Amino acid sequence: MTTRMMVFTGLLLVSLAPTRLLAQPMGPPPMMMKGMGHNPMFGDSPAMMLPLVLRHADLTPDQQAQVHKIMEADHENLQTLFKQLQAANDQLTDKLFAPGPVQASDLTPQVQQIMQLRQQLMEQGMKTALAIRAVLKPEQLAKVSQLKDRMQKLQTEMRSVLEGTD
Repeated sequence: MTTRMMVFTGLLLVSLAPTRLLAQPMGPPPMMMKGMGHNPMFGDSPAMMLPLVLRHADLTPDQQAQVHKIMEADHENLQTLFKQLQAANDQLTDKLFAPGPVQASDLTPQVQQIMQLRQQLMEQGMKTALAIRAVLKPEQLAKVSQLKDRMQKLQTEMRSVLEGTD
């Protein structure tokens, strides 16, 4: 997988998470891909497993080319949406911390714009994830499903340890 495709994969995943941190530039996606796939910072979106899928599905060279083509097709649109989301987040922050009184109604336009952009990012990200999923063969999907189950069990165990409920 090329570095450019890994960067785009990271951006795609970012588009599916609802936090302001995700509108910021991320560290290198290869680091994410070496991780467990779900990171509390990135939320629990099903597409958060996309790097894990791409890494462990044993894609053929033809599949890798198809995935690359899918991601390239969405690159410009996602980049534009990310820039708009960053600007909207900055406007909200500026209003929230400006001198003088601030009411919730003063922030409503920015909040609505952010929600709309996040929705657009979610829709675009899911469209891309579904297109990539369609490239996988049934045996690859089965392998990925088993991996997902293992990851969910690990997450449950980690939560149990962290919360002290084991």
